[in-house]
Amino acid sequence: MERKYCFLASAALALALTACGGSGSGRKADAGLINEFQVSEILMTADKDYRISMDYGDAYLELYTSIHWPERLGSNDISVLQDSLLYFAYGDTAVTDIRAAIRAYLDNTSIVEGIKSVTEVDSLPADTMTYFNNVTASVMEVNEDMATYQVVSSTYLGGAHPMTSVRPFTYSFAQGQVLGFDNMFLPGVTADSIMPVIRTALARQLSVPVDALDRGGIFVSQLTYPGKPYIASNTLYFHYDPYEIGPYALGPVDVAVYPDEVDRFLRPDVKSLFDQGF
Repeated sequence: MERKYCFLASAALALALTACGGSGSGRKADAGLINEFQVSEILMTADKDYRISMDYGDAYLELYTSIHWPERLGSNDISVLQDSLLYFAYGDTAVTDIRAAIRAYLDNTSIVEGIKSVTEVDSLPADTMTYFNNVTASVMEVNEDMATYQVVSSTYLGGAHPMTSVRPFTYSFAQGQVLGFDNMFLPGVTADSIMPVIRTALARQLSVPVDALDRGGIFVSQLTYPGKPYIASNTLYFHYDPYEIGPYALGPVDVAVYPDEVDRFLRPDVKSLFDQGF
């Protein structure tokens, strides 16, 4: 078994941003032509392997995790962002130390039910039944106003295929919180208000009429709620996991909605995160 922590040293990255982008939380240089936004993060990876005995036989279990852990994003307070990463990646609300959370994740074999005994092993033998649980958290986008991350959890406990869940989210530096439906949209905006926009955008992606989304493999009867919202590449996305609105073969679905399609619904501070001249 090999355990690895803090695989890379903290990297201080200077993002060169044009002066017209962002709200200017970075340090200006060269008479305002360039803003410097200091970013420091640690890439942490760790794994642990077990041999497990159950009522119906023996198997092996591999636990693995990888996380881009933010140490500094400009001069912003990112404690809520760090807490959110711990929760979305490891379901932990009590531990605030990332290394302790990783160790607790590696020591927890309860994902497999009916275990009679557990033995840690140094490696996984070839040609044996192996279960696994992998959790990765990575940066999708960072700028002076926000950071978008993606947490992917993939579990295989037998059957035809692994079960994968993706949790993308955007953290607003100005709000100091993760953006969700409740704090992205104006008061009074409901799911029923947003769904026509999502259906239209999804039909555009699939190149089918709005009233024929089933031709694109969508379970229309299940497309009744907004997916998980996040911002990337100047676009508002709504994420759905496999099986939420379509068969497993369809994979995850990220519906791209352009800012001008929802600007009438967005709060002013959320509008400012898009470069659309609002």
